Amino acid sequence: MDNGKYHIYNAVYISWPTTIEAILLKALELDCQWFILQENDQTIGYINRSTLSKKVKELGFNHILKFPLEKLVMKPILSDGEVKSSEAINNAFLLKTEFEKIESVIDWKIGNRISNHIASDKWVLKELETIFYNFFHNILITDGYGNITFATAEDDQQYLGKNVFDLERQKEFYPSVTAKVLSTGKREKGLQYTKSGEVFEIESVPIKDKNGKIVRVISITKDSSEVTELKEKIHEVKNLLTSYQNEVISMQQEHSGTKPFIYASKEMENLSDLIKSVASYDTTVLILGETGVGKEVVANRIHSLSNRYDKPFIAVNCGAIPETLMESELFGYEDGSFSGARKGGKIGVFELANNGTVFLDEIGEMPLHLQVKLLRVLQEKKLKRIGGLQEKPVDMRIIAATNQDLAKMVKEKTFREDLYYRLNVVPITIPPLRARKEDIEALTFYYLQFYNQKYNKSVEINELMLERLKRYSWPGNVRELQNVIERFVITGQEVSFTADQPLSPLSNGVIMSANRKFPQLFDYLDKVEQQLLLEAKTKSKNTREMANLLGVNQSTIVRKLKKYNL
Repeated sequence: MDNGKYHIYNAVYISWPTTIEAILLKALELDCQWFILQENDQTIGYINRSTLSKKVKELGFNHILKFPLEKLVMKPILSDGEVKSSEAINNAFLLKTEFEKIESVIDWKIGNRISNHIASDKWVLKELETIFYNFFHNILITDGYGNITFATAEDDQQYLGKNVFDLERQKEFYPSVTAKVLSTGKREKGLQYTKSGEVFEIESVPIKDKNGKIVRVISITKDSSEVTELKEKIHEVKNLLTSYQNEVISMQQEHSGTKPFIYASKEMENLSDLIKSVASYDTTVLILGETGVGKEVVANRIHSLSNRYDKPFIAVNCGAIPETLMESELFGYEDGSFSGARKGGKIGVFELANNGTVFLDEIGEMPLHLQVKLLRVLQEKKLKRIGGLQEKPVDMRIIAATNQDLAKMVKEKTFREDLYYRLNVVPITIPPLRARKEDIEALTFYYLQFYNQKYNKSVEINELMLERLKRYSWPGNVRELQNVIERFVITGQEVSFTADQPLSPLSNGVIMSANRKFPQLFDYLDKVEQQLLLEAKTKSKNTREMANLLGVNQSTIVRKLKKYNL
């Protein structure tokens, strides 16, 4: 039915005579407060829903059906809208149209109070509006389900009709104080962040109905000096963090810049020419070769000769990072993305190396799900942090390296074919040390001078030992030669081994001269540990296999490799 102007409770017409059962069925069917009993055009009376409900609770359904209907019926007061003062003693009255049609039922007591307030309502609202606009930054109102129904700030009006729980998940503003109120049912206060990085102090108040259910939540943004101070501190911390990151990158560049490119062979001379021709072109490079041949040295050489020489060069060993941490290390993450995440989030390697070069060593160890994300970075030059919603543009050069057969891995479905072809634009293969004997002598004298200077020694090498070094097969390549020379400088031990015999500090090949001092025990043990790790690395594809071979945990292997820079 069409409600009247001052309608408080809606009504439904029921033909008289009737039964309580019929009225109860109508009550279940319709949400109305009054049941008007009519016989033809005459109103017999009306029954209030609350009165009926109380009686049902009092007697129960079985007994209410036997209850006399007349005891629930209230006699009507017919009116054309004007009610005499003598009639005010009644609980309610019927409002009829000029054609004597009942339009609505008005609760007299409530209607009386409404009449007293109608004139002043607009002034009360005007006063409240003035107070809110002058003392608070903005107001946001939601219904009991978190849907935004009102907002004073222009920035917030874009969210009208949207849900605060969805907006919180999308990081439009978080943590949502309104959502917290809807969860706890209590008044809440706290700081709220926006996607743009702004911080506001929010206080949210629940409005409840008579049953204690939240029907509205009013959230007020306060103009707080503490928030202003906090914003300034956050800005200072961000600047400080950027400064630290630039310093770390500078240190990495300085460290990587000291890596020598030592050779004497024709093979490495040709390789050097290839590096020079590739470096000036901003394309991906795949460096192939056995463990220890100097793949990072070649990658660093390419970077130093490129147009990005003055930008970051960051090397990442994919085999040394646990699979569970690799994604966060490379791509970074947003604040609160997962349990244990650093507050404020973390910048990943790809963002740190923006405009520079990233060297991904042991690329074959990268999990398949990360290979998909890496391919997107290479193709789209964009990345998304863990827990992030927006993609960020990145400009970097990728140089990858591996000692594995990636073509075979592609056939075995352990490496993505599309990523393989995207990386293998310019392949560079570094020959093993045994295939370029001329480089052994050059590298030997370079490292001998380097470690003599480092440890303040003046150890020399004789022709016999140099010849033995040239004849050795060097399964660990340049890295193994470097470790042998370092151990020789520290301990003063001469090495004796055949060309095909693996070099081991535990073998009888190490001869101690009678006139030489014994080495320090812990220094010697460190060298033994390094040699074992190096040999295990040449026989293993990854750190997990190394751990199984040496009977320790993978985390121990990763820590030891990092300790000795292997």
